[in-house]
Amino acid sequence: MLKHLFSISLLFVSLTALSPAAQAWTEKDSLWEAAYLATHIADWGQTRSIANSCAKGGQYYETNPILGKCPSVQMVNTYFVSTALLHVGVAQMLPSKYRRWFQTGTLALQLNVISSNKNIGLKISF
Repeated sequence: MLKHLFSISLLFVSLTALSPAAQAWTEKDSLWEAAYLATHIADWGQTRSIANSCAKGGQYYETNPILGKCPSVQMVNTYFVSTALLHVGVAQMLPSKYRRWFQTGTLALQLNVISSNKNIGLKISF
């Protein structure tokens, strides 16, 4: 499933470059997308910590149903690269008004996840 997600992500990003909305991309859009991707990378590192912990019989497990309770680091890497590409593609495809809602909404969700993970003791590990 994750191999297909990665392929679909690459195709989607390629196709969204042709979208009329993609041509209306601004510097602010880039800054918001960079902020989202920074939090995405932090979540990725925390999820890799979960995968490493789980593999060693540790106390942490994953709650993302796509990854499953104890994903491998390779699965985590594929998932996060794919979803980063999808996020960029969706953001490019959306009209500017909805793009900002999408970027700020997903940024807020990511900040919540990272904070919750930090509170239970997860580190960012690559």
